[in-house]
Amino acid sequence: MLVDEPSSTTRSQGTICRGGLYTSGMKSKRFMPLVNLALRRLRQRTDVDFSRLEAEIICPEETQACGPLIYLDGQLDRVKMGSPFNPLDVELEQIRATEVWHAPAIRYTLSDCMVHDAGFDKFKTSYRKSRLRQPDFLFSPVTEVASLSYGMTSTSHMFFGHWLQDALPAALLARPDEALLLDVLTDGAHAAQYVKAAELHPLPQGVYLARKLHFYQDFSQGPSKRARLATLRARLAANISDGQRYKPGSAVYFRRGHTGVARLIENEDELIRVLTDRGFEIFDLEGASVADIQQRFRHARMVVSIEGSQQCHLSFAMQPGACLISLIPSDRFTIVLLGYARAVDLLPGFLVIDPAKEGYRVNLSDLLRTLDLAEERLQNQPANNSPASHTAVNPAIP
Repeated sequence: MLVDEPSSTTRSQGTICRGGLYTSGMKSKRFMPLVNLALRRLRQRTDVDFSRLEAEIICPEETQACGPLIYLDGQLDRVKMGSPFNPLDVELEQIRATEVWHAPAIRYTLSDCMVHDAGFDKFKTSYRKSRLRQPDFLFSPVTEVASLSYGMTSTSHMFFGHWLQDALPAALLARPDEALLLDVLTDGAHAAQYVKAAELHPLPQGVYLARKLHFYQDFSQGPSKRARLATLRARLAANISDGQRYKPGSAVYFRRGHTGVARLIENEDELIRVLTDRGFEIFDLEGASVADIQQRFRHARMVVSIEGSQQCHLSFAMQPGACLISLIPSDRFTIVLLGYARAVDLLPGFLVIDPAKEGYRVNLSDLLRTLDLAEERLQNQPANNSPASHTAVNPAIP
């Protein structure tokens, strides 16, 4: 935990000014989260009014052509329901689309914000990434920061997949004179391992008074996000040795197991037998480190896995031109992860799986036919987009 000191320290990502805990200005700002909570209960608006903020377009909106997904005829007839985040008609429209619209990436700036465990506050402006459970802002030491880049959202705070796909790339938006605040999720070791391998140096968890606070709209997979994903991929490749543990061109079944929200496959033993007969190798997420994941999937030509956040690891490991077949439940159908796969130039496809007594059941005959389609697509793609033709690069970040 930080303690107040009468000195200032310059970090690699910004100037940290310690001290001033008991100044009148600091004292009043300590209470802002409670003031805003009281205002909200009085039915006054305290949510962020983006129309009144200083805003900078980091990357303009983009419309990008996209190739067709790999799936069998009749699969969409089996879908029963969309995800908790998107209605079914939106998901189906995205599947049939020949182009995708990426919203602009925007950098917003606020002044004199109290930043704490649940979000940040200034008078009549409150942002929450989680519930206000503990008043750390009242009793913890406060560190004053001249300029702070805030990479978290409520979604990335709740879900590891969104942390990896959204918060980690947003961390690269911090400018050289700005400190970085990025939650390092503690419900597993992967977040800390990614932060280290990506050469990021976020501030420790604490309470901060940010004289300038910068936060972002950065959920789309536009040019800036794609460039930052490529930069992160290059850093991971440079800092995690290849290990020579796996042969190039392999096909892998990526087993989710009991990690995350339960999404079990009732006939998984039979599924594994069918896939191993076809030449697939099995990789289990449980107990695997980020280095294990990187080394396993850098050389994978094709991966099959049930829909879930474990697939976000593949965006940072698989080579462009490789194929990902997602097993998507019919009662929570979403292709958001296939959109992530497209952003790093993978060939995405899916098979709809149905609810069963103990999870979901995979139609193995349909899966084999889907894999045949995937093999045909892999063989017919341009030579310069095959997995073997790509090496890690470190592009400039727009």
